[in-house]
Amino acid sequence: MAPRFQAPRGTRDLLPDELGRWQWAEARARGVLERYGYREIRTPLFEEFELFARTSGESSDVVQKEMYRFRDLGDRDLALRPEFTAGVMRAYLEHGLGGRARVHRLWSLGPVFRYGRPQKGRYRQFSQINCELVGSPAPGADVEMITLFVDLYEAWGFHDLTVTLNSVGQPASRRAYGDALRAWLAPVRERLGADSQQRLVTNPLRVLDTKDEGDHALFRELGDMPRLLDAVDADDRAHWEAVLAGLEAAGIRYEVDHGLVRGLDYYTRTAFEVHDRSLGAQSALGGGGRYDGLVEELGGAPTPGVGFAIGLDRALLVLEERGAAVPSPAAGLYVAAMEPTRAAALGLARALRRRFAVELD
Repeated sequence: MAPRFQAPRGTRDLLPDELGRWQWAEARARGVLERYGYREIRTPLFEEFELFARTSGESSDVVQKEMYRFRDLGDRDLALRPEFTAGVMRAYLEHGLGGRARVHRLWSLGPVFRYGRPQKGRYRQFSQINCELVGSPAPGADVEMITLFVDLYEAWGFHDLTVTLNSVGQPASRRAYGDALRAWLAPVRERLGADSQQRLVTNPLRVLDTKDEGDHALFRELGDMPRLLDAVDADDRAHWEAVLAGLEAAGIRYEVDHGLVRGLDYYTRTAFEVHDRSLGAQSALGGGGRYDGLVEELGGAPTPGVGFAIGLDRALLVLEERGAAVPSPAAGLYVAAMEPTRAAALGLARALRRRFAVELD
């Protein structure tokens, strides 16, 4: 018979036999991050709900549909973190990191929570590696973030990765583009899905993020979509061209995706995803972008930043399906004792464990 208690839907247990692969992946990631000069930061699993609502955007799916929101015994409005960046930027401000150095390279690893339909490789509690480069407006910071992303996956054995990217400009250029998008979609507006019709009112760029195949068919029916790159100003265009030149110099293969807007409202200028095309339609491995207005939105001084998130569950699932070998742990010692030597074996095992892995009978 089934046990009375089971892990909640959308969560899972990682058993000892599985954890070897996770620990190997985490160790490889730490090595790459240290060589890039990034330092670890750990933030709480839950924050004030308003922090995520303000940064992700009230109209985003994260806030509208996916947030684990609750009130605690003190009637505080809290939420389990659906992503890392908002909490990291809150910590950046709370502890005055901007006054200690101009540029901070930060990374985090741990669970995040989003309510959604569980499926293979997609859970309601899942693990992310998150990286932030805070304090530099330079296009080179965008390039560093993208090359770090690719190098992390290559450290796990991925090859032939492709970066897709777009410029989402600044709020003013996005508003102008939103008007152009509404005009383009006007002939099929009533045929769009309910979510897209609502997004067309509140945040038209979110329409491009739809997963509805019917909506995508309508996009193809309409033909040439307005391009956000045509709406950005001269400074954003210069930043964009410098990012592309930097990627070429770094040997990163990229493609421009005019429909890429990412799922959170705080992005500015560069937005990117990394793909393994051998995975077929679901080829995206993760992504990120620049968020130059985020710290200011939280009450701080204008501070540029750029970051990304990687889903570890999906990465490890792909490696497992490909039969990627994980190094076996080093062999240890086994101490067996007869009855007269059992007490002495305890002392011997303890002494050996100062240098070796030891199992005692």
